[in-house]
This record gives sequence, structure tokens and C-alpha cells, in this order.
Amino acid sequence: MCGGRSLRLWPLSCYKSKNFFDVFGFSPLELTIKRFLKITDASNIFLVANEKEKKSLEKIKLINKQNIFYEPQSKNTAAAILLSLWKLKKFIDRDLIISPVDQLIKKEKYFYSSLKNALEVSQSGGICTLGIKPDKPVSGFGYIQSGKKECRNVFAVKKFIEKPSITRARRFIKSGDYFYNSGMFIASVGTLLDEYQKYYSDYYYFFDRVEKNKINECYRKIKNDPFDKAIIEKSKRVKLIKGRFVWKDFGSWQAIHEILTKDKLGNTKIANGVFCQSRSNLLYLGNKRKKVLVVGANNLSIIDTENYMLVANNDCLDDLKLFLKKAKLI
Repeated sequence: MCGGRSLRLWPLSCYKSKNFFDVFGFSPLELTIKRFLKITDASNIFLVANEKEKKSLEKIKLINKQNIFYEPQSKNTAAAILLSLWKLKKFIDRDLIISPVDQLIKKEKYFYSSLKNALEVSQSGGICTLGIKPDKPVSGFGYIQSGKKECRNVFAVKKFIEKPSITRARRFIKSGDYFYNSGMFIASVGTLLDEYQKYYSDYYYFFDRVEKNKINECYRKIKNDPFDKAIIEKSKRVKLIKGRFVWKDFGSWQAIHEILTKDKLGNTKIANGVFCQSRSNLLYLGNKRKKVLVVGANNLSIIDTENYMLVANNDCLDDLKLFLKKAKLI
């Protein structure tokens, strides 16, 4: 899945999607494709993406052009996955691994082991999600509460909690049975189509419009729902695999700050800048010739692009989408 608007990375997302962000020294999309090329070949890797990025995406040599499914607009992950299922409906018995593009994974042997467990569940009609043991309370993530162990590293799911307060997130970590929701799901095409028929109110309308080649009309009218809320939180088939691999979501400025190299006072810069008496800041400048001096600033993200600038306390970035709406910038 690589068609989102990347609003958590505003204002840089006004100019490029997270698929091609250059802040890491690598393309997140190509990193994700290479991760799956280790377990399958290119003919089995598909992208669901925004039509606006067609020119850029078709330049990627790692992916077959016919394996890119284009959405006319971003309508969240429920629509993106359903479009993929429509495209792949003739492979009803095949297993799908659904993954976002904005994830950094280390200790990959444990990741592939988790996928192997999940594929076994998928082959018996289940839907697996990969949970990540939380290392700190974060209010911007979804959480999954694990239930009874069913078999080797496979657990029932008690409930999903979307973006809890920091206080609740601390309680979750202390309890030991809550996990970050990685946003990765494993199930067969047939199982997912069954669950969409049961729980997704736009299912028949979607298939009717798309099959009649009226996809633009379809996307104008369908709901803007995430897959988790539309399907996963309602389904009785969902199981949890507890991932032992290292996982980082790098789809936000907080995550980028956490991942990139810092100085002794915790400052990170992607810019020609100097920090003085400042700590725990992130500085990004789109203009590499511009010079910036940051003095006496703490815990800020300073993001400067051609037409927009963001100066935010890092503790407020979880609510960046809300602030953008209030400021009428989206």
C-alpha cells in the first residue's frame, strides 16, 4: 500500500509522497520491495498507488508495471485493499501479505519467521496481523490486546484500541498484553473477499462500478475508511502473531527524528544548520543552500519547504492532522 497522502509528514508531503522521501538516503518504497523480493519474485509483488504518481512509479525497475494498481484518489486503506482484491479475484486461494510502505524492519529473520507462522494461519482461513512489542508509550499508534495462545506464536485478539492517550498507552505497556498494530495483514484473497462482503457496506457498489469501468465515480462516493475499522475490528477470523523483529514506523517526523543519527544533545538535521544550547530538535530544510542557526530551542521539529514551514513541539506532532484541518491547510 503506497497511495496515502502522508499528512504526518506535512509540509514535505505537499511536494513528494513518502514513497520517494530522500531523508533516509534510500527510497522507502524500494526498500519495501526488496524486503519481499527475498521471499518471492517480482511477479508476485503488487503496488496499490495513487494515479498522480504514475510517472515516478513506472520508473522503478524492481516492479512490473502491470502489477501497479492505480487509485484515482486516496480513499484510505479499505478502498485500496478492496481494489487490489478486485484485481486479484481470480487468485481466490492465494495468500496475500498486505504491507504499508513506511516501515523500517531489522532482524529480518524473525520477520520472515512471523510471516511463515501467519501464512499457516491464512491457509486455514484466518487473518493474521503482526503485533510489535511496544518499547515506549505512543499515542499516535493503534494497539492490539492479545488473548489466549492458540498455537505456536499465534494468539486470539481481545480488542483493538486506536490512538490511546499517553496515560492509557503507559498502562498498556505495563500490562504486557498489548502490542503496536504494525498495519501488516496476512490472509487469502478468498477470506478477505468474504469479510468485505459481510462488513463493508460499499462492497457491491464498489464491484459494480469498477467492473463497469466507472472507478472515478466509485471513488467519489465511497467512504474514507481505514481497513482496520472497516474489516479487521469486526472480523471473527483475526489472529495475532507477536513479532520479535525490530520495527519502526517512519511515516512521521517523530519517527524520522528517532531513526536518524543525532548529536550528543539529541538534535537531528537534514540541513545546513547549527544548533547552539539546543536539544532534542529535528531540522529539515528543502533549500540545501540556506543556512540556519537554532539557539536555545528544545524538543522542536522545524521543517522548511518552498511554500510552507512547520515549527512544532514534538509532543504535539501526533495531532498534526487535526492542526492542519483547524488551520485549513488540508
